[in-house]
Amino acid sequence: MSDFWNLPDGVEEIVPPLSTNLEKTKTELLDYFQNKGFDLIFTPLVEYSDSIGGLANEELSRSSFQFSDTNSERSLALRPDISQQVARIDRRFLTEKNKKYCYYGEVTKKPLGSFTKAISTMKVGLEIFYDSETGVKEDIFNALSGALKKLGLKDYVLTIGDISILDEILDKLRFPLDKRNKLKDILSSRSKSDLSEFLKQEGKGKRTLVMLSNLLDIIGDYEQEFKNLNLICKELKIDPKRLKSIKQSFDILEKNKIKNVLVDMVDFPGYSYHSGIVFSIFQPKTGVPLINGGQYKTPFSKANKKERKGMGFDIDLISILKLQSK
Repeated sequence: MSDFWNLPDGVEEIVPPLSTNLEKTKTELLDYFQNKGFDLIFTPLVEYSDSIGGLANEELSRSSFQFSDTNSERSLALRPDISQQVARIDRRFLTEKNKKYCYYGEVTKKPLGSFTKAISTMKVGLEIFYDSETGVKEDIFNALSGALKKLGLKDYVLTIGDISILDEILDKLRFPLDKRNKLKDILSSRSKSDLSEFLKQEGKGKRTLVMLSNLLDIIGDYEQEFKNLNLICKELKIDPKRLKSIKQSFDILEKNKIKNVLVDMVDFPGYSYHSGIVFSIFQPKTGVPLINGGQYKTPFSKANKKERKGMGFDIDLISILKLQSK
């Protein structure tokens, strides 16, 4: 017999003062984003399982809770992510002009492992879709800076990397595409022993192990780690200009007085649909990610396969407000 008072792990009822703070903070952030030119939109909580997330369907579908719809006889899923829903809305306008959106809503996803309990949270976020990248990073990081001030978040660390540079490194090392997601999981765990075992299973030699182990060691102060990353790129004959995006992002973050920025080439926040700059903000004592963001691409439309570029971030309001209440 079920207990009336029990809820699944990671699901909770939000009551005062947290509920009051949540509503107040959400409203302040959305008002701020709208004043910066972002259009407010709302996306559905439930979608068809076989279409959720567009090109990121397989990954998002695996992390979503699913159930059957007796009317349509199709499987439905609770959304685990909002960014790809926003991308779908943007595609409907069939425009190549820059478009800016902000949103708020609940996301629910399956635990990633035995130690993960939080499966449901409230998120505020924003996205910019663009043809020309001019000014996009400035808008994103300026909005991020303002959001940090609104949240009163001071004790944080921001890590930044570039997925496209990592992918080019893996191209140079001739690493098969179908094994890369598994490799990225191992890299993000920072386990050199697991990396060595995996590369051995894949028949990769010492050079690949050395290069990827060196990549694992790149985490820390921007000035020093940027030099180390440059050395890896030179060794693999990767054009140093590829590092321009990270340097440009760091300069913009510095201009917006966002502090404690570290380079981390194996931090993959959120989902693997990201394809360029990625970043995350976390509280150093707990290591809990509070804000995740980055660049990605989506098809322009079903008929037009031209890719539409996007960049944005989302904020885990529940985690931040709980952290601040301690």
